[in-house]
Amino acid sequence: MEIKSMLCGPLSENLVNILKSLRFKYTIMVRLYNHNGIIWIKVKRIHMKNKFFVTFVLFLVILILTTTGVIFYRIRSTLKDTRHNTGIIVPDQIPEYHFAMICKDDDAPAWLSIKKGVERASKEFNVAVEFNTVSTSNEEDLYKYLDIAIASKVDGIVTYVWDDGQTGLLIDRAMEEGIPVVTIGTDAKESKRIAYVGENKYTSGVQLGRMIIAATEKKGEVVLLDSNKKGNEVMAQNLMIMGIRDIIKDYPDIHMTTVEYDSSNFLGIEDAVSTLIKDNPELSTLVCTSEKDTLAVADILVDLNKVGYNIIGYGNSSELLRYIERGVVFGTVNVDHEQMGYDTIRALVDVRQNDRTSAYFKVDSFTITKQNVSKYIKSGEE
Repeated sequence: MEIKSMLCGPLSENLVNILKSLRFKYTIMVRLYNHNGIIWIKVKRIHMKNKFFVTFVLFLVILILTTTGVIFYRIRSTLKDTRHNTGIIVPDQIPEYHFAMICKDDDAPAWLSIKKGVERASKEFNVAVEFNTVSTSNEEDLYKYLDIAIASKVDGIVTYVWDDGQTGLLIDRAMEEGIPVVTIGTDAKESKRIAYVGENKYTSGVQLGRMIIAATEKKGEVVLLDSNKKGNEVMAQNLMIMGIRDIIKDYPDIHMTTVEYDSSNFLGIEDAVSTLIKDNPELSTLVCTSEKDTLAVADILVDLNKVGYNIIGYGNSSELLRYIERGVVFGTVNVDHEQMGYDTIRALVDVRQNDRTSAYFKVDSFTITKQNVSKYIKSGEE
């Protein structure tokens, strides 16, 4: 009888020893050999009267192989996640500085654009930039990567801010140890950070409000989808919502309500949209404050064959641009995320070379609608 396994090295040898130790008064021959890179274990009975004992040994072998296989799979998965969550940009020459960047949601289009800006700055300023990606649902990873960057004594740190408290303390610690810190996207105003790079969320909200006015022709039922964000992202989203409300308050025939939903999974927003369509026959417009949610709402309405609604949101991914072109999405607000990435590195280089930099790098926001979307589609194809 032969049992196939992916075991290798000392672990397999230990297994063989365990099997041999179970022989008692019976004779069992255990062989271990390699064929085409796969480890095979051959268990052969030479003299065995007790069939129950044979069954027990084979069951033990299978149990050990299964357990070690699960352990091996988890180790490989962990290593894969680690590789995915880290990376480094190195210029063509020996870098003058080594910076660390703690990013959020590496697969989000906005952060991919930020990374492009960092790559451009890396070449221009001859610096190496190490990336560490953090899930928005796991603030502990943010603290861990900040700790590692400080302990590694990098020449500078770029980070988004989970909260003013713990993140702010780590930023202050880095500054006290001579490591300049730039915040991006969300800010820690009370910390000692040297600069903040990002958009004015209130202004972006005002632009969303203006699109609501245009899409509804100054009247209609509007629902703002409010995801359950955490940390400093709540403040950023609230500023955007404030901008929306301030611009539409002079239009009494526009009735906007806010619906909260669970943004941690797709079903949360899908259930929210489906319920809204079913229970609100007068609904005309859906508003989102993130690129991920805007694209999700558009996908849901297309799947439901309900494309008569105005979708107003955020982002400029290729999918969203096509939806705008087809009229599925009325329009979106965007910022130059590539410029954001570039400015973070420029700020750190300024401090290292000149001992000073601007405290605030504002990235302007702009709108994309059917009237100008072709320009952005063409730009993305170049």
